[in-house]
Amino acid sequence: SIRSEAEDMQQLIEKLLFLARADQQRQVLHKENIELSELVGDVMRKMKLVTRTHSVELLENEDGVIFADQVTMRQMMRIFLENSTKYTPVGGHITARSRRTPDGKFMQMELADDGIGIAREDQQKVFDRFYRADVSRSSKTGGSGVGLSVVRAIAEAHGGSATVSGHDHQITFTVRF
Repeated sequence: SIRSEAEDMQQLIEKLLFLARADQQRQVLHKENIELSELVGDVMRKMKLVTRTHSVELLENEDGVIFADQVTMRQMMRIFLENSTKYTPVGGHITARSRRTPDGKFMQMELADDGIGIAREDQQKVFDRFYRADVSRSSKTGGSGVGLSVVRAIAEAHGGSATVSGHDHQITFTVRF
């Protein structure tokens, strides 16, 4: 129990340090041209291996190069996927896509699940630090409400954006680069 709590605290501290460095524009990113489809494919393959309680599927994975830091991009995807497993009941579905936008100017990743959902009035607040859409979730799932703040900081550090959309039990997070 103590070890688990210590690990949770370490993860929280790392996320807070990341946000503090991002606020001060001191976060060091090692950007390079990376093939988004390879990154998404690799993270999703690993997710399938460790997730036995949910269906994990890569629906579409279009080729496209982005100028990004591979480590933080993986971190961002893991945050989304961890949240999906946390808020999706056992047997639920988690999907991912990477593709060009219809105008061909941007690449985007979409991560979706059929979990407990997020009320429309809470959707834009979920990227705020320490925001919890429903306080009752804290006792069941843990978490501190900083993961999606880190996602937004990573997206913005790469000149991108992070959004959420959906209704009822179908939620989609989209990151555009």
